[in-house]
Amino acid sequence: MKTQRPSLTALSILTAATLLAACSSSPDDTAADSSVAVDPAPQSTTSDSTDSEGTDSTETADTVEATTEGSKALSPLGNPTTEDKQQSPGIGTDLVPVGVRVADHDSFTRVVLDFEGSGTAGWFTQLGPEPTQQASGFPIEYEGETAINIGVESTPWPSTPELEEAYMDFGTVPGAGVVTGVEFVTAFEAQSQYVIGLEKESPYSVTFLNDQPRVVIDILH
Repeated sequence: MKTQRPSLTALSILTAATLLAACSSSPDDTAADSSVAVDPAPQSTTSDSTDSEGTDSTETADTVEATTEGSKALSPLGNPTTEDKQQSPGIGTDLVPVGVRVADHDSFTRVVLDFEGSGTAGWFTQLGPEPTQQASGFPIEYEGETAINIGVESTPWPSTPELEEAYMDFGTVPGAGVVTGVEFVTAFEAQSQYVIGLEKESPYSVTFLNDQPRVVIDILH
């Protein structure tokens, strides 16, 4: 029986077609056909919510003003009155004073007392022209007609090198609006004392915000 063999011409055509197909398949095509599951790189998550003073509170320097674009549209927090105020701290609260900021807005002036630590701050306030230093009872000098004397509780005395480094300096922070200045007076028996000088007696509110621990005092014009 006679075996029929393919001609050389047919073999040549087949070989050329095979080589052409191989050359037309690029590395990118090959990679696209290979489905490999790759876990995405972990992404950092940042809570970028706007805080009540309308600022990105990334700075805690002692004299940083709490002003940003659009801040004039803000309203005061709480229910401002001229009455003295008191709030008990939360259990286990431990807050270190790190800064004071003052900003003038359309209808009020805002004072922000910045802290580092955890828990819920407590405070006691008194509005009057003759604030005195806690423990000693000595008069506190300030500029203005009257003042808000505020003590923030559960703030330890800077008794270690770490606390001493974190603590803001005692002294005066410049004012704005109806606030003539803020005196960071002292810390005594886990209470930090501030005196906010005012041009006149004005209703005010005190609010604690815990996303970045701070006590906010809003004073009406």
